[in-house]
Amino acid sequence: MYIAGIDLGGTNLKFGLFDDSMQLVHSQSVHSIRGDSVACARQIKRLLEEAPHPAQRIGVGVPGAVTRPSGRVNSGNLRWAGVQFGATLARETGLPVWLDNDAQCALAAETLEGGSCFGLSSAVYLTLGTGVGGALLIDGKPWRGHDNAAAELGHFVVHAGGLKCPCGQRGCFEMYASAGALGRLAGGTRARLVLDGARAGDRQMLRFLDRYCQELAYGICSLYMIFRPQAIVLGGGVSAGGEILIERTLRHIPSAYNYDANTLRGVLRLATKLNGAGMLGAAALARENLVSC
Repeated sequence: MYIAGIDLGGTNLKFGLFDDSMQLVHSQSVHSIRGDSVACARQIKRLLEEAPHPAQRIGVGVPGAVTRPSGRVNSGNLRWAGVQFGATLARETGLPVWLDNDAQCALAAETLEGGSCFGLSSAVYLTLGTGVGGALLIDGKPWRGHDNAAAELGHFVVHAGGLKCPCGQRGCFEMYASAGALGRLAGGTRARLVLDGARAGDRQMLRFLDRYCQELAYGICSLYMIFRPQAIVLGGGVSAGGEILIERTLRHIPSAYNYDANTLRGVLRLATKLNGAGMLGAAALARENLVSC
């Protein structure tokens, strides 16, 4: 049996095909289609048709809230409001579909063997990409709230009256901790170039990264105070900064914070499944939740 795992981001769609042992046998990345959910479903159908093996089920992670039991998706990054994408994709492909929040998918991947959350009872997972996603592990299980839409950690407010967010609020964590935020703080330089330059020791890029890490640190401190998890895991594109991202963030733990940086040194960590986490987690959740298909 083969399972398609799809990480549908605000910028790129990552498609993976996994075998029975959850090994990746095929992958492809294309630009996301935003705003038109039917066109997006047909794009996935084409990717399925181009894959070397037929999939029996599909798992999809999306950057937004997926409420249950309605299955409606609200995603500012995809420009979807109340879209029943799972039903649309199932109709277009004729396959059973498991639809979930992208950070929940990434967390599912990180709880597998070799993942940053393997064996933990509590964790906060952050995806730092086009937006900021979140997922929570509590008592060894994902905590989703009564309607499956909990842990939208990109949308707690860190700056009252701050920058306007696609969700409609002002001052959301996402506006200060996403890849776009890093680019904005760097005067329009792409986040990837900032990270590459910082790792190479470029002083200007390090200054840009420091501005970003200061904002990231404020949010992380709040999350630690609220949840007191065993781990706060950074995933998504910005996590490609690696250890320099961790170290620069720890430097900016506020002096007024109840715990110093050493308290968080063993807590703050990088995701280990990297850019494949969304695909792998989506496939794993489809395998787990579509057992009767």
